[in-house]
Amino acid sequence: MEERTEAILAGLYELVENAKSVPMSASCMVNRKETLQILEQAREAFKIDIGEAQRVTENSLATLERAQKEAEQIIKAAEDKATYLSNQTEVVSQATQRAEAIEMQAMAESDALKRETDTYIDQRIASFEAALQNTINQIQTMRSRLADRSQIGITDTQALPEWLG
Repeated sequence: MEERTEAILAGLYELVENAKSVPMSASCMVNRKETLQILEQAREAFKIDIGEAQRVTENSLATLERAQKEAEQIIKAAEDKATYLSNQTEVVSQATQRAEAIEMQAMAESDALKRETDTYIDQRIASFEAALQNTINQIQTMRSRLADRSQIGITDTQALPEWLG
């Protein structure tokens, strides 16, 4: 998932790195059409990555729901068995303890699955955030260099394009 985005950003980096230098300047000249195509690819890749992250989230939630239903079935089975055994004085105590242990185990497994899902989603979102921040930093650097070179008054306080906002 993130490899696609990283490859596109690497292509953009390579385009700028290999761009023709402007004499007596730290600036460079890049092909507008090629740069815009790469930026469009990056935007599409981000959309795809977000979609995949949402699908992972949905799948994780479905798995969590199945685990909770299974836990409920285990608890129900334990309760039924405890009721059956309640007529036997010796077994009542053991059945209650076993049912509580099963319930605790099911709850612990459910909590562990939820933590694992949240951790995975957080890692994917953090990766996406880092890639996006890197792109924003590169764009801000390019705009700053353009402003310095052309003295056109571009500032960081001006609005970003709609698709970045």
